[in-house]
Amino acid sequence: MNQSTFRGSIKSAFKPIVFWFYVNIYVPLRDFWRSKFGTCHVTILLYHRISEENLDPCTVTPKQFIHQLSILKREFEVIDMTQFLSGLAEPRRRPAAVITFDDGYEDNYLAAQVLHDANIPCTFFISTGIVGTKKSFPMDVRLQRQLATLSWDQVNEMSSWGFHIANHSVSHCDMGQISVEESLEEVSKATGDIIQKLGEKGPERWFAYPFGRPRNIKSGVVERLHANGIDFCFSAYGGVNQPGFNPYNIRRQPVNYRMSDLTFQAVASGYRIRS
Repeated sequence: MNQSTFRGSIKSAFKPIVFWFYVNIYVPLRDFWRSKFGTCHVTILLYHRISEENLDPCTVTPKQFIHQLSILKREFEVIDMTQFLSGLAEPRRRPAAVITFDDGYEDNYLAAQVLHDANIPCTFFISTGIVGTKKSFPMDVRLQRQLATLSWDQVNEMSSWGFHIANHSVSHCDMGQISVEESLEEVSKATGDIIQKLGEKGPERWFAYPFGRPRNIKSGVVERLHANGIDFCFSAYGGVNQPGFNPYNIRRQPVNYRMSDLTFQAVASGYRIRS
């Protein structure tokens, strides 16, 4: 075993111990004091796909998803996105979680059914030029696979169940690689698409970057989002949100099938794992 492999093995062996102490020792003490000052966090969890097939860093299995929901309901206050956003400057006495999905894969309909049955709110950010078509998302093109997307009938039904449908651009483009004007056109057209398809039911004035890391987020776009009908903007590179969060850099933590229950609870409790 070479030195690099040995270090990796040691690190892997210690991770569960670190997570256990974080969840069971540090977090209760931290949250006790934060509750006194109203500075408890909100973790926005980011899912993409719920499937047994094509497992990748953007997927969890249906069994995992159902179990993770049970953890959230037991350990956190699971709140609707509107409740979170309306509390921008308000103190928070208890940690909370918000659930989101990105893209618009067909299996999001299964996720919506599970969430609806469990009475858990969720926001679905969809790419309007890919949903309802046979087009593929960029990652699937790269992996040379074709995965089904939601139909607009399914999106309408999900909206009728009370789930939020929000803007994830038209083509799931990397806005770090195109001009500011092209980026804003992606946003404004996606808003128009959702209005056309959902009518009075949509859309929310929320936008999630398709590639939500700092290098993909141009300041010129952020500065002009409000004028293009967006009041809140979401990234995707980990972290949590405390009272006074930046409305144009609302942090979300991606979830994937490699996370154990302990890792998932640590992440929901504020342990940042970069995607």
